[in-house]
Amino acid sequence: MTTTDINASPHTERQDPGPMSREWHWHPDLPVKHAPYWHWPPKPGTLAKWLWQNWLQVSDRSIYVALAFAVSFWLQPVTTAQAGFAFDWMAWVFLRNWVLLLIVAGGLHLWFYGIDGQGKLLKYDPRPYAKRRNALYKFGYQTWDNMYYSMVFGATFLSILECVLRWIYANEYIGTLSFAAHPIWFIALFPVLAIWQSFHFYVVHLFLHQPFIYRHVHAVHHRNVNTGPWSGMSMHPVEAAGYLSAILIVLVLPSHPVHMLFLGYWLMLGAASSHSGYEAIWAKDRQALLLGAFFHQLHHRYYECNYGNAEMPWDKWFGTYHDGSEAATRRTRDRKRQMHAAGKSS
Repeated sequence: MTTTDINASPHTERQDPGPMSREWHWHPDLPVKHAPYWHWPPKPGTLAKWLWQNWLQVSDRSIYVALAFAVSFWLQPVTTAQAGFAFDWMAWVFLRNWVLLLIVAGGLHLWFYGIDGQGKLLKYDPRPYAKRRNALYKFGYQTWDNMYYSMVFGATFLSILECVLRWIYANEYIGTLSFAAHPIWFIALFPVLAIWQSFHFYVVHLFLHQPFIYRHVHAVHHRNVNTGPWSGMSMHPVEAAGYLSAILIVLVLPSHPVHMLFLGYWLMLGAASSHSGYEAIWAKDRQALLLGAFFHQLHHRYYECNYGNAEMPWDKWFGTYHDGSEAATRRTRDRKRQMHAAGKSS
């Protein structure tokens, strides 16, 4: 998942003379930027605008916040009935998460690659999404392969974690934070959790790129160079478990079940929107929904860069940042060659 940032009009996509125009059909203004939390000296106006665009306007993350509230306070709140593991309430957790992933990933796939709802408008990769049979993928097709890993492991593992955490909340093994008692922290925890997820993702992702782990685990996800919505949670079960473990932060941070649900949706459903391959949904001559994840799209193209996301500048701090320029591509390819040579000599 990455920070949404639309900086250019889609109507100029075929005239873009930018430094990456030969490799990408469309890309946002370069260099790729990080969230303005980390600007020094601080820029309050820039930060306020970014928070407004990403959290208070219609975007994938604001939708996941609203969804978390709907589930937590209306559809399935945590109750004393969940203090014991029982088939009825646990079944609803599994069913809901499977259906939500099917709606979000399936809906985005249908819009972008099924009915071709906006053609290549705001599409990053100029190549068409793979629809031909390919032995690289389970069942022979990228979409089927991605759906299998996403539904069998992604949504299932998240449901297991959600059930355990609901049981912990219901038994009061951890306290439930209320808005009435702590309104500022209650609200601030949403962006704090997104920042935490960025740190967790960077650490786990860097580990997954160690040669042995990459070959046997992370390679499943990286079969998707030209990504689609189902690619987001298409992970080996070991990777899915590590990636989704970010939700366990609620065991140590004072929180409410709505925060746990938001982070779960941000991890699972946000992976679908951020891997869609498009900057935004464009409908009726306007931007209908921000999705952009070009920061992570660069990682899928060049592999050994942008291990984190745009929420935090870990890659910039540790020398693995790809800003979208040709110079950064050369540096990344040189680094890959050095890593490959070191792996062969060891």
